Amino acid sequence: MTLAAVLCCAMTATVLTACGSDSDDDNTPPAQPKVVAYQVDYSLEIPQEIQVDNKVCGNLFLLCDKLEVEYTDENGQEQKEVINNGKWAKTVTYKKSIKATLNLYLTKPKNLDTDSLPYDIYTSRITVLPNGLQGVTAIYDNGKSENAPRSTYEHSSQPINLSPYKNKVQQYFDNDNVIASKQEVLYLKLYIQ
Repeated sequence: MTLAAVLCCAMTATVLTACGSDSDDDNTPPAQPKVVAYQVDYSLEIPQEIQVDNKVCGNLFLLCDKLEVEYTDENGQEQKEVINNGKWAKTVTYKKSIKATLNLYLTKPKNLDTDSLPYDIYTSRITVLPNGLQGVTAIYDNGKSENAPRSTYEHSSQPINLSPYKNKVQQYFDNDNVIASKQEVLYLKLYIQ
């Protein structure tokens, strides 16, 4: 009986020692996950009314005959879609490094009846996503995803700031140097290694 107890203690000590020595020799840090794709949630909104300096203003872009947005698809090709009711959204997944843009295309009005416009002042504010803080999701090789760290991509948006009185709106549209028919509103550079 004593012999059996001594053998049992010796075997237990051997097993515990063997388990402990395996983890002591492994000093390799775990591999960092790599970005294999980016999911970009694009959206563009052109509000009907905007508050500027305690005044309610209309939106210049909603006076246009037609609004379109051009975006970069998952293959790097430019695609155009019509903006309906001042709103547009699209989700695109990029699996390679890419330079992506959003461009706003305007079919400008030719002869506005400026006297009948409902607002005294019009402005050109729009809301675009992604905005540098949200809208870009990094997808990793381990299957996980997260809001992409800002250090993993470049982002630039182009604010368009015009606020003419309604009697000047047609002049603004007629001058392509003031309101261009094509305007880049977002630029992204996504890096996948």
